[in-house]
Amino acid sequence: MNGLGDRAKASRHMAARVGRGAPIKVEGRMRRRKTAVAVVLLAIFALTPLLRWSREGGPSQAVIADISRQTLYVFDLVFWPQDLPLVVGLLIAGAAGLFAATALWGRVWCGFACPQSVWTDMFFAIERAVHGRIAQPTARKVVLDAVLLLLSFVTATVFTAWFTDALALPGRLLSGTAPAAVWVSIVVGTATTFLLGAKARERVCLHMCPWPRFQSALLDSESLVVTYRRPRGEPRGKARLPLRPELTGAAPVAPSPLADTITAARDDSDQALRGDCIDCGRCVAVCPTSVDIRDGLQMGCIGCGLCIDACDSVMEKLERPRGLIAFDHESALTRAPVEAATLNPVARPRLIRAKTLLFGGVFLLAGGLVLTGLLTRQTTFLSLEPGRNPPFVQLSDGAVRNDLGLKLTLRGARIDAVSVHLEGAPDARLRLAESAPDADWSTAVIVPLNGDAAETRLLVRRSAAEATHRRDVTLVVSDAATGKERARREVTLWGPAR
Repeated sequence: MNGLGDRAKASRHMAARVGRGAPIKVEGRMRRRKTAVAVVLLAIFALTPLLRWSREGGPSQAVIADISRQTLYVFDLVFWPQDLPLVVGLLIAGAAGLFAATALWGRVWCGFACPQSVWTDMFFAIERAVHGRIAQPTARKVVLDAVLLLLSFVTATVFTAWFTDALALPGRLLSGTAPAAVWVSIVVGTATTFLLGAKARERVCLHMCPWPRFQSALLDSESLVVTYRRPRGEPRGKARLPLRPELTGAAPVAPSPLADTITAARDDSDQALRGDCIDCGRCVAVCPTSVDIRDGLQMGCIGCGLCIDACDSVMEKLERPRGLIAFDHESALTRAPVEAATLNPVARPRLIRAKTLLFGGVFLLAGGLVLTGLLTRQTTFLSLEPGRNPPFVQLSDGAVRNDLGLKLTLRGARIDAVSVHLEGAPDARLRLAESAPDADWSTAVIVPLNGDAAETRLLVRRSAAEATHRRDVTLVVSDAATGKERARREVTLWGPAR
């Protein structure tokens, strides 16, 4: 087909879509897999913020990105801005894993796990349901937009719950006590979800997403992609036409399996013959991006495999083998003639290839570095700020006092207080600035923790005889209950010049 014939058939195929928008419903193994993955991902998205976790000095939500604390809590793991290298490592590992999966199975991410695909697929299902129940066009559009807008609002609210207490969020919204940032998040999230998922839909995949533009660099002839097996399907024709003899086993297979060499063959009775494709157009009608896979692999194909289910259902009705459209290698068109043109070989990716080894190696390396960093990361952050104006104070009895601003944060703290002492200045005595004026000086002080942090001023006193102009000492922080050392930091104590 060419020219006007192509456009006429494309219009006929598109007319089969629900309301000329949503793809028609299809059943089959790919549809079940896609639904199962979507249910799992949506459950993780919606239920994770509801999980509770016992945590001292922090939110009781198991997984929460607490913007006010600049902290990410994941069960017992606590991540601060200082852990940004771990995030970078995770992003590199995730990208390498995605590249490796694409080299093996094509756009499996786009077809099954991409949020745009998951939400669009869900909106398509709702659109089909509304079209099946409401006949009046105006009422149908109003109801459909209302339902999709409500679902977009729920999506945005659940997303916001990842950043604030999920259980308290509904009450704060109803009472109007939610912060402005929460309302902004919900409004922006609702608008974004509605516009991208309910209105733009497949246009995001076709025109906005950068991933299809460079996926060809990740694929090779042995990547599993949705493939129309042209040697078996061509030439297309009505179901009433007889099959090519080689497809029924009545004649040897043509020497070349390439579809371009298969023409509308004729037998002795001059009757037209056809391949397995009857040009029903269901593969186009079920495609979320309206791609005709029979034209070959295209940028718009997201690899969901729904056209496989549609074609298999037609083949079953025609009592022909399934697999005219299947996940296969591009090299399928040059496979041995009998295998390519007749049956349904099960294609499997070859794991050991240059691209998979490269991307898999990067994934393992980045993942290993992230795991190492996670296991060896710093758990105690100690900051000391010596007084500078003046750097020291000389008391009436000749002793010298230094002031140290102390900030301490413990990751995942489960202790009530820490003990602080100095090494390198045996004569030094300590006291907290908030202590009573007549409080005793001692070699160690107890600093209570407020949750997982403490901020105080530490006073250090040295005798007149030992108060040298400069002395480098070490401040040591230990668990007040067990004595286990948590941190140490070098600091300089100042005195009068002699």
